[in-house]
Amino acid sequence: MLLWIFRRFFQFKVNFFMEFQVNYLGKTVLILSCVGLISCSAVPVVTQQTQPTGATSQAIHSATTKSLVCVVHPGDQAHGQEKYPGSGAEIGQRVEKAVQQAGWQTVAIKVDAGQSAAECTRRGGTHLLETRVTHYEDNLTGWTLNPDRIELQLRLSPASQPAQVRQVSYEARSNLLASAIVEWGNAKPVSLLKGDFDSLVSRLLSDAR
Repeated sequence: MLLWIFRRFFQFKVNFFMEFQVNYLGKTVLILSCVGLISCSAVPVVTQQTQPTGATSQAIHSATTKSLVCVVHPGDQAHGQEKYPGSGAEIGQRVEKAVQQAGWQTVAIKVDAGQSAAECTRRGGTHLLETRVTHYEDNLTGWTLNPDRIELQLRLSPASQPAQVRQVSYEARSNLLASAIVEWGNAKPVSLLKGDFDSLVSRLLSDAR
């Protein structure tokens, strides 16, 4: 019964999308875009989040009272033959937001991995936060019922000692039922980074206080 209701709603959604159009000045204008903020945001199912591991908290502790975290933006992501232009900047900005919510100042670093520590030091940073994305998949879940996925690792180290790394991992996929109901636009995988992600970033950064 539940499956039947789910299928009927999905068919209604498709029909609504195809039919709800108006003609304006000879051009077809699609009225439907994002019905409220939630329609362009995915509901995550967190499949993994780890506690900080690696270097001891003492090794990455900052002796200064004013710390500046250099957030290294990853490159644009791809899955198979599909490429996602701009995804690297979106992920980097989301990580920056989480760091700022944890009470830290940030500066964005967009250089090759081998140069990030030197660039961070040059710009007055005390800590380096690198994001390594291991999986990024955007499937237009609300229409395909194939979940979006994002898997990443955050690596925190003192800018002066980049080998002293403390890290966490985070993995999430979109909730299929919620996406089928509320996702009318295309929620990107980065929108899966919600409150649990912010808490994880805060725990990682607390070791550097």
